[in-house]
Amino acid sequence: MKRKFLIMLFTIALIILIWWLNTYTIKTTYVTIESDKIENEVTILQISDLHGASFGKQNKNLIEKIKKENPDIICATGDMHTANDEKGKQVAFNLLTELAKEYKVYFVNGEHDSSNGFMDMLKQNGVNVLDYKKEAITINNTKLNLYGITNQYYSPTFDLKNEFEINKNEYNILLAHISNFEKFEEFGMDLSLSGDTHGGEIRLPLIGAVINRGIWFPEIKSDTNDLDVKCVKGLYKLNNSYLFVSSGLGSYPIGIRLFNRPEIAVIKLK
Repeated sequence: MKRKFLIMLFTIALIILIWWLNTYTIKTTYVTIESDKIENEVTILQISDLHGASFGKQNKNLIEKIKKENPDIICATGDMHTANDEKGKQVAFNLLTELAKEYKVYFVNGEHDSSNGFMDMLKQNGVNVLDYKKEAITINNTKLNLYGITNQYYSPTFDLKNEFEINKNEYNILLAHISNFEKFEEFGMDLSLSGDTHGGEIRLPLIGAVINRGIWFPEIKSDTNDLDVKCVKGLYKLNNSYLFVSSGLGSYPIGIRLFNRPEIAVIKLK
């Protein structure tokens, strides 16, 4: 009886440890993309889908990991807090505005953090909110055009040409919480940064994400032609266009991640 109790206790402790490691320890993902349009190395750091989570007091652990990478710019791709979570909203606001004291921070909203009040607060405190806006920046000798959109869904007639013009001789980057890769590539984006998927939240070895956009096991499912269903986590290429989908930092609707630790992404353009 005592042995059974000890085995049960050990099993429970192991499950709690696995849950904690997969939900509250941050992984840094490194990606390198080469382009003739890049004159000098540019470091972009992407954060996404925080959902009001804290990693250390006042997100100290997260901020330290970000600072360690010394990024040229930080891109936050939405759902930094969960809708109607006032405490989480304050956590997200504190994080973004603290980072904006030291870095250029660019933000696009997701479906949860889309309130005008939240975005106005960010704008007033040094965060660049790209709500269907374009900003041209130069990092050393490299010209970048940053675009940001606020879409929480896409109609069949969605077309970036209705809102933007593009200079294809310069490097163009789109921030969009939810991916629409074929349309982004068609417009001429060199790189698109998205989130929303949480990497599937729960992943299984050899199978990948359990679910994305209502489709079970999307990364191994062969009977779907929807590219964005399969683009769950990581870097994808379509012709000469790249899409990076961050698996994000937080958890929603339940606080469980498996084989899919919270992530910051460091994207180096060379």
